[in-house]
Amino acid sequence: MTVSKVIKYLLFTFNFLFFLGGLIILGLSVHARNNKADYQITDELLPGINLLIFTGAVTLFFGFLGFCGAIRENRCMLTLFFLGLLGMFLMLLAVGALGAVSRTPAAQEVVKNHLKKLVPLSEQPKDVQESFQKVETSGFCCGFFAGHLDWGNSTVVPNSCNCTDTSRNCTHLDGREIYSTPCMTHFMTWLDRVSDSFIGTAFGFGILMILGMALSVVLICHIRKKTSIV
Repeated sequence: MTVSKVIKYLLFTFNFLFFLGGLIILGLSVHARNNKADYQITDELLPGINLLIFTGAVTLFFGFLGFCGAIRENRCMLTLFFLGLLGMFLMLLAVGALGAVSRTPAAQEVVKNHLKKLVPLSEQPKDVQESFQKVETSGFCCGFFAGHLDWGNSTVVPNSCNCTDTSRNCTHLDGREIYSTPCMTHFMTWLDRVSDSFIGTAFGFGILMILGMALSVVLICHIRKKTSIV
């Protein structure tokens, strides 16, 4: 009894795409880490970039393992590939759960309480102030919760609060126009988008991993039957 060619080449194609995906993730994340300034990546975001590098490397390894296992019809490689996919699938479930939990009011309240410790912003280290000023510029907002008051007094409100887009909500402060919308609104919108991305990514990759595990199990069974007959 021969191993099913359809299953074999389906798994071969799957692992080739899996390997290619891992290579792309690894390459882009390493590039982003090496060019932090160009992509406005702060130190707080580095753990996420490092996680992407790790994910890309692991995906690359298991894609290669499954690729070789399918071509060589090696039951040991395919078993390791299955166990690797199972472990990654469980991690993806955790990522999806994290994305879902971050949308709850309790989780958002924890984030707010943490950010309140940064007020007044003018008393924070220079790098923290510069990072937040970038958020203000890109989010067309000012301050965390109470607008410009979160900086302390009107003399320390940075230029990043200046209203450069008149279509936004603005207010007057000492002869200049600044954004009146607190950045917490912008931040919570961003957090919702991130959680949606987590859930969507976990769901999409989860389906692919279930498919890969199913194909590897079927191929392992065919190899076992072939070996027992021989």
